[in-house]
Amino acid sequence: MDRDTLKERTLLQQEERKKAYQITRTGDEIEIDRLTLELVEDFKAAFDLDKLAVRYTPLLAQYDYIVGDISAEQLRLKGFYRNDKTVANQDKIEALQDYLYEYVNFGAPYFVLENVNPRPLEPETRQKSNNRSRKNNRRRPQNDKDKPVNKTQVAHKTAKSNQKKPGKRAFVIKQK
Repeated sequence: MDRDTLKERTLLQQEERKKAYQITRTGDEIEIDRLTLELVEDFKAAFDLDKLAVRYTPLLAQYDYIVGDISAEQLRLKGFYRNDKTVANQDKIEALQDYLYEYVNFGAPYFVLENVNPRPLEPETRQKSNNRSRKNNRRRPQNDKDKPVNKTQVAHKTAKSNQKKPGKRAFVIKQK
């Protein structure tokens, strides 16, 4: 795939994503995906409705704060929680300055949105798998499952593996 085709596909995908989430802005209040956000900080006028529509994903609805920074004409979004939540310190809003110093280019434009009503993330329902039985199935081939295991055969195999193989020499380091 050449560069022009890839660029066309990227632009088409961005247009589709813009249409997927309608954003409305009233002053400092932004509404996207039935989510009300308040613009807390807009450093160097970084906030852009179109770029947010392209980059937004419903996973961000669980966070109390959404930080967006622009680097190389691309918007990057990261979510943070309030300080009173029981999550890792790096995921709390108190770590915002550290995040800006470490991951955002110096002097790059950024914005901070506060989520007025964060939604809890809906856990995916997966069937519990029994890993132990799956591991046991890999060890023995299908035709050996019905045969009883003879302990003398197992001991004989381990004794064989401990013996030195003919033709192989031990590695010796000579000192000068």
